[in-house]
Amino acid sequence: MSSTSTDTILYAQARALEHAADLPGTRPVRIHALAFPLHAAELSATIEERSPFDLLDRYVGLAIAEGGFTRLQDIAAFLGVSEHMVDRVLRFLGGIGHLQGSADALSLTERGLRSVRDDRRYTEKQERLRLYFDGVRCGPLRTAHYAHGVRILDRDAAYAQRAFRLLPEACGFRPSAVAEVARRPDRDEYDLPDELLNLEVLEVSRAFLPCYAVRAHDGRRLRTLIYSGVAELRDHHLEEILNSWPTATHVMESADSEQPRDHFAEWMRERKITPQALSWVDHYGFRLVLPPSRYLQHTIEAREKGTFALTMLGSYVAPRSHVLQLWCDDAPTRTKAVLNRALAYATATRRNVQEVMAFLERVCRQLEPDADVTLDDLQMHARKTGYGALDFKE
Repeated sequence: MSSTSTDTILYAQARALEHAADLPGTRPVRIHALAFPLHAAELSATIEERSPFDLLDRYVGLAIAEGGFTRLQDIAAFLGVSEHMVDRVLRFLGGIGHLQGSADALSLTERGLRSVRDDRRYTEKQERLRLYFDGVRCGPLRTAHYAHGVRILDRDAAYAQRAFRLLPEACGFRPSAVAEVARRPDRDEYDLPDELLNLEVLEVSRAFLPCYAVRAHDGRRLRTLIYSGVAELRDHHLEEILNSWPTATHVMESADSEQPRDHFAEWMRERKITPQALSWVDHYGFRLVLPPSRYLQHTIEAREKGTFALTMLGSYVAPRSHVLQLWCDDAPTRTKAVLNRALAYATATRRNVQEVMAFLERVCRQLEPDADVTLDDLQMHARKTGYGALDFKE
């Protein structure tokens, strides 16, 4: 069994759970680590590069386009240069696709005419690129899925890991899918710039996109929220596909039917936490209610099983994929946790006042202290803990 963990492939599950919990009226109850099936299409394409004209190249093009000269000798006489120089330029322009015909019957190609009009030298270059298509509808992924933070696993890497459950593809690759995305007026939103032309499929292989499927209740129904590595965390494109795909729904609902207390038991026993610590928040979600002594001020102190860093109070853990919120009934402890979390947020990178205020409001809503924690309270806490006065950016 591989020891690969989810957060070595994607970010930690807690990050997705925090984001889901912060949505109005939403409570996460399960989280599934899934690998979404993809088709990886290797393509060849041509691209037109733009560069400034050499002076003589430009004048030869103008002599043909605007002067109406079609013979090498006439162009040389008009420009006052040797036929040898003009012949060299004509060979070059023909080689880059600007010119057609013979030395006695010259004309510019469409590319050559555009170059004269735009005063730019256009040259064709061969490119290789990879486009990803989902394995459910064979539709293209969005440009956000090609960003630096998105991890896509090739077939071998996907089969070697055990952290994410591989979902089977629902359809094979359709060769026409490439032509369909190329015809789209918004093709650049699918990582296919307009400059890339003459697309040809060279090879298609299997790939997988790791993601978290957070099952969350919004007070009316159970929803599935999808988190991959896209910049805004929540992957709305993948979410729409997965929510309308019966196979994925069946996989998650089968796991959801398991009794959560049975899965918590071993995890809690290892941490010397009694079953009485589990408390229903509502019909769908649990809290793990621990005394203040279980929450330690410094992370390094919280290495003993069953203790947690104070900054984790109010956050979520997911033993065997069932979600638990860490909690404490002691209001002063929750207030201290708000201050610690806000201080860590404000000092991790320089923030402005509005950002810190919004964070304080969000954490207070989550941790429910006796009274809202203000910016003045945070400044006082920073001085007491040795940080000095917080300096916010403008």
